Amino acid sequence: MSDFDPRAYWLWLQHALGAGSSKPNRVLEGWNNLEEFYCGGREAWLLEGYFTAKELRGMESYSVSDAQALLRYCDQIGQKVVTPDCDEYPAQLRQIHNPPCALYYKGALPDFSREPAISIVGTRKATQTGKTIARSFAYELAKNDVIIVSGGALGIDTAAHQGALQAGGKTACILGCGIDTAYLAANAALRDTIAVKGVLISEFPPQTQASGSNFPIRNRIISGLSLGTLVVEAAARSGSLITADYALEQGRDVFAVPAGIFSPVSAGVNSLIKSGAKPVSGAKEILEEYPEWIKSKFFLDDTKTNVIIEENGAKCDSFKEDKKQKEICADKFSPDAQILLSGLTDRPRQIAELSESTQIPAARLLSAVTELELEGVIESHSGRRYSLRRS
Repeated sequence: MSDFDPRAYWLWLQHALGAGSSKPNRVLEGWNNLEEFYCGGREAWLLEGYFTAKELRGMESYSVSDAQALLRYCDQIGQKVVTPDCDEYPAQLRQIHNPPCALYYKGALPDFSREPAISIVGTRKATQTGKTIARSFAYELAKNDVIIVSGGALGIDTAAHQGALQAGGKTACILGCGIDTAYLAANAALRDTIAVKGVLISEFPPQTQASGSNFPIRNRIISGLSLGTLVVEAAARSGSLITADYALEQGRDVFAVPAGIFSPVSAGVNSLIKSGAKPVSGAKEILEEYPEWIKSKFFLDDTKTNVIIEENGAKCDSFKEDKKQKEICADKFSPDAQILLSGLTDRPRQIAELSESTQIPAARLLSAVTELELEGVIESHSGRRYSLRRS
C-alpha cells in the first residue's frame, strides 16, 4: 500500500491534464486505479497513445509527492479537497462527460444527491429588473429547500446568491480561479459570507489566477451540480449560454425568463426559448417540475405563492410495477436501451437518477430514451422524467 493520500493521485493527474479534461475517464477504463497508472511510468503512458507531449511533460515534472504537499497546504489554509474516490464527491458530477479530478471547497459542501439544486446564471451587465427577478427566483427556491448554484460574478450571479442568503437557504458559488485568489474585489464580502453560510467551490487549486479560458470550463460544474439551469438576461454571446449548452449536454433542464425584444440582454434568453427552453415567470413553475425532489408538497394555487402543505407520513409511492411491461421483448433494443428498460418502473425518474442507477452517461442514456419512446415502451413526464408506459 502507498503511503500517499489517494487524493494525491487525482491532483497529480489534474495538474498534468488541466481542468476540464475528459482523459481521466479513459485512464480509468484501462487501469485498476490511478496509483497503478502512476507507477506505470512514462513508457506505460506513451503506450496509451492519447496523451499530448505537453501532458506527458506535466506527468513527469509534477509528482504525487508534490500533490501530497498541496493537500497539506490546503489543510493549512482551510480549504478541503474531494476527489471522485471520496464519498463526499457530488454524484451528479460523476455522470458528466468530463468530471473534475478534484474540487477545492470552503464552507459546508451539500449532499447534492439528496438536496435539489438549481443554477441561476445571466449577464454581468444586468438591468435592475433582471437583478430583481434573479433575486426573487433564488429567494423563493431557497425558501423551498433548493440549493442555489451560481458563479459569483457581478449582475445576475450576485443577485442569485443574495436571494438565497436572504432566504436563509443554501448557495454554492463555483469559481473560475483558486478560492484564495483576490478575484473581483467588489464581491469579496459576498464570497466571505458564502464561505460561512454556504460553500465556495473551485476545480482550480489555490493561487490559480482568474483567466478568460477558466470560466467556460467552470460552467460545466455549475450545470452539472443542478437539476436545471435558469437563465435571466443574456446577450446573444454570453457565458450563460455556454452553461445552458452544458446543461442540455448533461441531460439537465433549461429554463429562461422571457425578455423584451428591444433589450440588449434579451437575445440570448429569447433564443433559448425558441430552442426549447421552458419559459418561466416565477419559481413555482420550476418547483412543479420536480415534485419527487421536494420534501413537501406545494400548493400551486395562482392566488398564493409557494404555500407549503407539510406531509408528515413516509414517502408515498402509489405506482406499482407493471410486470407485463417487464415482459416486453428487449432483444430488439440496443444494449443501453435494454439496461434502461430493466431499471424503469411506473414511477417517473429523472435522467440524472437513471444515469446513476444504470451507470450509463446522460448523453448515451438520452439516445436510449429516444429509442424506447419511438417503440412506445416508455413515456415522458415534465422535468425530463421517464417511466414505463402504463397499459
